[in-house]
Amino acid sequence: MSQRRGGYRHNRQNRRRKQNTKGKRPSHVTVEPRDNEHIDRAIKRFLKKCKKEGIVEKYRQGEYFEKPSVKRHRAKLRRLAAIRKQNQENKE
Repeated sequence: MSQRRGGYRHNRQNRRRKQNTKGKRPSHVTVEPRDNEHIDRAIKRFLKKCKKEGIVEKYRQGEYFEKPSVKRHRAKLRRLAAIRKQNQENKE
């Protein structure tokens, strides 16, 4: 019977996961409560920043495998929606 080295399991468990981030800047969102600001207001600002950065969407996107054709289809729908929105703004 072969024996494993003692450090193998220890090293494997303590390895840090590499975060998959697209873009040039990492998504470190911080919010400092302002003077006399209610904590609920600060939490609301934090959630708004997270939504703007797309942190939750990035996490959910990596949870399951997505076929490349589905990714392309979703990107196409986003492009069409952006074009429609731009056309609406130009009409007004």
